[in-house]
Amino acid sequence: MKALLCIISFFLILNVQGQQSDFSEIDFSKADGIAQDHKGEELLNLPLLVHNLTSQLTTDAERFRAIYYWVCHNIEGNQFLIFKNNHKRKKLRNDSLALYNWNRAFKKEIFERLVKDKETLCTGYAYLIKEMANRAGIACEIVHGLGTIKKTPSGYPKGANHSWNAVKLDGKWYVCDPTWSAGYTNMPTMEFVFDYDDSYFLMEPKLFLKNHTPQDEQWSLLEKYN
Repeated sequence: MKALLCIISFFLILNVQGQQSDFSEIDFSKADGIAQDHKGEELLNLPLLVHNLTSQLTTDAERFRAIYYWVCHNIEGNQFLIFKNNHKRKKLRNDSLALYNWNRAFKKEIFERLVKDKETLCTGYAYLIKEMANRAGIACEIVHGLGTIKKTPSGYPKGANHSWNAVKLDGKWYVCDPTWSAGYTNMPTMEFVFDYDDSYFLMEPKLFLKNHTPQDEQWSLLEKYN
């Protein structure tokens, strides 16, 4: 069972929804192959990594695919970071200043761990996808909201507990979740298992909404963001 790895504006309503089938004529095998060729590379020189992943590809969809595929096969989820953050946020929930200071400090820790150890949680996955896509000239945003995999005895989680991405390709916005694509945590051993799930790459919005509820409704993509 996949562990939950974690925890902009008015809009014009259009009958347009981005989904992976929009690119059914594109063979992503070249993009995937390039990502595989660069397996294990470090994050110390992000511009160079993005160049190496995307320079041989001709479309934004392929370039984004190479970035997404690389991230999902090289960045591990860290369940200890999730437990640590959840524990601290619960402890400080009635002290807004202390909670604010904790969030700032923990955010720094997340990104330091991401670069140093290539381990993170959903915020780091979404941040890295956005940074790499932007460096490739592709519009990409981080979306915060509620991710629900399993109902607990106390019900579904409340509030924002997850982050994912929206990416603009060929004039349309698409959603994807690199955290859930990458793999899962083996809870008895607390070890991360790479187990790529392609279904969360440019998933059809109505399907995505079954377990992703964005804080900002425009990122449901049942409406077009302009």
